[in-house]
Amino acid sequence: MEYEIKFVLFYLLLQLILITCSYFYYNNFIKNVYLKNGKLTFLAGFSQFGVFFFHAFLLYFPNFLFTNWPAIEVGTISFLTGFIVCSLSLLILVLGFITLGPFLRTMGVNSSELTIKGIYKYSRNPQVLGYGLLMAGCGVLWPSWYIFVGLVSYGFIAHRMILTEELHMESLFADKYVSYCNKTPRYFRYPPE
Repeated sequence: MEYEIKFVLFYLLLQLILITCSYFYYNNFIKNVYLKNGKLTFLAGFSQFGVFFFHAFLLYFPNFLFTNWPAIEVGTISFLTGFIVCSLSLLILVLGFITLGPFLRTMGVNSSELTIKGIYKYSRNPQVLGYGLLMAGCGVLWPSWYIFVGLVSYGFIAHRMILTEELHMESLFADKYVSYCNKTPRYFRYPPE
């Protein structure tokens, strides 16, 4: 499928706007809520879904504009690789949510205890890693330039979110969190120390 240059530029501009807005959203609004309340309010925690919902919408934006969506043929090795990466990513996501616990805890609303067990021994941010891997797996199964652009923009947005959360976690758990950060990588390392 061929895209007009206007659409490509418009799509890239939307991604850039999303990255910029997310930067200010996390660096100002979310950080200030953490500093003021010592946790996220329910509204602030839930508002993060809006950022990632809009990001997901942009991934499928070309599909909404083009009714003649082509069938993409990938080889057996690409299909198996994409399927394995997607399956692994879903496992990481599920394990991350199960280990972290109740919904309000995953939203940053209730963070009274530092989770350092289970999958959190391998990564301080397994949900972020899992979703990034899911996008990469989808990019292998359905290769396209806009999934690649979406993966890059997700990396910027998620990293800003993580840096904001790390400031909060360090202020909340002090030396215990610093020690955890020294043992466990922000994203992934195997085997754990």
